[in-house]
Amino acid sequence: MSRSVITLLAGITIMFSATLFAQSNTQFTLLATPEVLNSEEGEVLQVFLPPAWHTVHKEWLDHRGVKEVVPDDQTIINWREMLAFQVIDKVKMPPQAYLDQLKSALSESCDFSHFRRLSGSVRAHYEEAVQISWCGQVAGAEWGEIVLTRVISGENTLYSLNKSWRTIPFRSVEAIGLPEEEIQHWLGIINRSRLCDTRRDDC
Repeated sequence: MSRSVITLLAGITIMFSATLFAQSNTQFTLLATPEVLNSEEGEVLQVFLPPAWHTVHKEWLDHRGVKEVVPDDQTIINWREMLAFQVIDKVKMPPQAYLDQLKSALSESCDFSHFRRLSGSVRAHYEEAVQISWCGQVAGAEWGEIVLTRVISGENTLYSLNKSWRTIPFRSVEAIGLPEEEIQHWLGIINRSRLCDTRRDDC
């Protein structure tokens, strides 16, 4: 098992072919459902990607798309940091309800788990919530994982933006010691991504 625990737990709500992703420039990728891309009308997630990161996995399956990127010196096998973006179509759910389901799934899949809500707001028509999750050891794996998750609720689609750190196994938040400055740094990066709508001419 080499992918992030977040994308492996795809069943918590519902589960991008090459045509799902359109490149706008070197730092932003556009993510949307096939319906939006085919009609060129609707919601688009403008995803900010740090320099020197590359895609290691992308797919669309059962109304759910995922794109995973890692630093250029890492792969889907040996990654230590990962950004994962999910588009979950045909879902109308408050962001905090999605995060509550994520808590439940991680609590069952991790030897130790802890969660902290960071923020929740309505930004430019869209409700969102942010949470950081600690998974002391992923079931069936030899590592732990820390995941920062931002969820945005669109018209009929949920968008999940995740930054993951793969770690040694741990049994407390203090034991792994992820600095607050690191959390805030990556929160700033995932907050650079934005959801817009071509029908409102705000993309």
